[in-house]
Amino acid sequence: MEERTQQDRKLRAARNQALFRAVNEKLRELNEAFSEVTERYAIACECADVSCVETLHIVREEYADVREHPNHFVVLKDHVFPEVERVIAQNDGYVVVEKNADVSAITDGTDPNR
Repeated sequence: MEERTQQDRKLRAARNQALFRAVNEKLRELNEAFSEVTERYAIACECADVSCVETLHIVREEYADVREHPNHFVVLKDHVFPEVERVIAQNDGYVVVEKNADVSAITDGTDPNR
């Protein structure tokens, strides 16, 4: 029973992060409109916490690099959920996380760039 509950939490976390990724892809158009003024995008934290409403700033090229991988997400440094992801890069103010393999089917299947 405990194992099933843990798997359900992992699946919910992956769905939440996929949702935040979709929101940020919509924001990409707005960020592009301001690209002559700033090289940074303002995006929503893509953490697994559905109640998180925090934003962060990321360089346009770094955002594009993250979006090349359907299992990578940008989160604030203190918003990492080690039970479902691992940190693969650290930057000023945020980290890039990679989802664990057991939930990658969700993040792969919901990637708007695929």
